Amino acid sequence: MSVELFLPALVAVACGVAAGLFRLRLRPMLAVRVLSAIAVVVAVTTTVVLATIVVGFAARSALVLSVIEWCPVVPLHHHVGVAEGSVAAMLLGVGVWRARRVLIRRRWASEGTDGQRLAVLDSDEPIASAAPGDPGCVVISRGLLDALEPRERQVVVAHERAHLQHRHHRYLLAGELSVAIVPLLRPLVAQLRLSTERSADETAVDALDGNRQLVARTIARAAMTQSVHAGLVGGFGGGSVPARVQALIGPPDSMTSMAAGTVAGALIATSAMAAGSVQLHHLVELIDHLCHL
Repeated sequence: MSVELFLPALVAVACGVAAGLFRLRLRPMLAVRVLSAIAVVVAVTTTVVLATIVVGFAARSALVLSVIEWCPVVPLHHHVGVAEGSVAAMLLGVGVWRARRVLIRRRWASEGTDGQRLAVLDSDEPIASAAPGDPGCVVISRGLLDALEPRERQVVVAHERAHLQHRHHRYLLAGELSVAIVPLLRPLVAQLRLSTERSADETAVDALDGNRQLVARTIARAAMTQSVHAGLVGGFGGGSVPARVQALIGPPDSMTSMAAGTVAGALIATSAMAAGSVQLHHLVELIDHLCHL
């Protein structure tokens, strides 16, 4: 099995790990898009490489080979050893199983909220989240409402509506699916989750007439806010609370640091996509072949 087969996936994963270890100083919504794009490219590239190895391993059987040879664009690597093929099959199987679990949890996140814009849970626990659906529902517990002042309640609702407005649940779902395939992306997805919270915080500031102190105070007071579907939908207590508060009341990032963050993010994203394109062309060719059958 040639190094060229799995080297692109290793480069892409390295880019994903780097993006997770170093916080990119980008505008929150731009950071959401960049980080989610990197996560998706890394996960898809890794999946294609694993699938290619598994196909090559399966092709050791003459029967399997005769079945898959109908498609000339399926990359066959006949020199896949038993050890490599077995490991790749196990990793691919575990990744698919974990991804299926993520999709099930995602479906649970919106159950019972269709047609509602606001749902109040009869619970003393501090809970707030944004359940995706039609049209999308802000879920908040009575315990959290009782603990906050009227203006602070407005902050929470504005924050959760911002998650729905910007469709953060789609980016978070892409991130969680990526982690299911490549667990090393967990730090990157943590940065993605923080960026979605920062984006919602800034939207809440705009909704509350630019009152950054009020939003920061509400975040600090509701720091223990929970979500039963943490990670898959926007919440109020997600991400690093100290980092979010500091971003609201601290000095803004300088133009130099923002420019450096933009350049770094662009370089990492470009590197990941360039590495991924080496293998992703197999997937594109296969889809094109199937569409013209």
